[in-house]
Amino acid sequence: MAERRRSPRTFLTLLLLAVVAAADAGPRSNVGYRTLHVHDTVTGERFPVALWYPTRAAPAPLFLATSLSPCGLPSMLCRLFAFEMLVAAEGPPADGAFGLIVISHGSGGTALNHRGLAMALAAHGYVAAAPTHPRGANNDISGDSVWIGRPKQVSHIIDAVFADRDLGPRVQRRRIGVVGHSNGGYTALAVAGAPPTPRALIEHCRQHSDDTRFCSFGGAATREATAGSGTVPDVRDPRVRAIVLLAPNALPFTDDALRMVTVPVRLYAAERDDLTLVRYHAERLARLLPRDREYVVVRGAGHFSFVAGFPTLLKLLAGEAGRDPDGFDRAALHAMMNAEIVDFFDRKL
Repeated sequence: MAERRRSPRTFLTLLLLAVVAAADAGPRSNVGYRTLHVHDTVTGERFPVALWYPTRAAPAPLFLATSLSPCGLPSMLCRLFAFEMLVAAEGPPADGAFGLIVISHGSGGTALNHRGLAMALAAHGYVAAAPTHPRGANNDISGDSVWIGRPKQVSHIIDAVFADRDLGPRVQRRRIGVVGHSNGGYTALAVAGAPPTPRALIEHCRQHSDDTRFCSFGGAATREATAGSGTVPDVRDPRVRAIVLLAPNALPFTDDALRMVTVPVRLYAAERDDLTLVRYHAERLARLLPRDREYVVVRGAGHFSFVAGFPTLLKLLAGEAGRDPDGFDRAALHAMMNAEIVDFFDRKL
């Protein structure tokens, strides 16, 4: 598919079209929500996984902290610092057969970073499973807890959903996908079949003195952890049959490794991304990934524009993760992008 570029000025028109299309199609179900915990064999930790899924139960506002704990204060106060979702908490799954999409956040993120996408997927017949990845020694940036841990965690999540008494029997084993943002993009590529070579990052930074922000991210501890990483074992999961990448970190892979990805890919890049620069990440992926790939460059977007919005007080604390380049409409992007990702998985799984 040819590259497509979007200007923020086109967002209103496209948003209206998306709303009309959504109204015509209508969601297939209400959205249920609950959590499960999974054991990570690399770090030894148990980590939480948020689950969204189709249900017939009536939804109600649910306010969650970043820890996934419910806010016990009045709604007026919860809205200031907790994430609000209209879901049926602990509702029983609807009848039917569902696909499964695992959503992997970027460094320092949480299970709620892409909650809007998760709800869109669940409303249209998928189980969406989003972990808060265990933090490694270097804030989930580098080291074996990332290069090995993250892909293995995705596989453990798939296992756990399959084993779940209520959801497992409803999940179709051949309809498994992964969405990844930033280091979550690394995760998606690794489980989709690209063998990681973390030291490729060091070689990149030696050759490209202009990539200062990416190469300094995480500081000396991250560089030491990357240099100390050995050979990464096989972390591919053949059950994963399609992936979506959002401003992905593509540098821990050689060109030959990226050519080994054979599943369908939808790739989003942010034109004003100053962390995973388009020319070193998305453009390289667009050249090397299989022919069955779709590539969109979102004009005016920044690296964190792909993360869902924050409540008022958390937006202040989130820093750059809560900000966009001047004039960019994050909400409009998500309204379009979430519908596009649902459509991609409908077509490819």
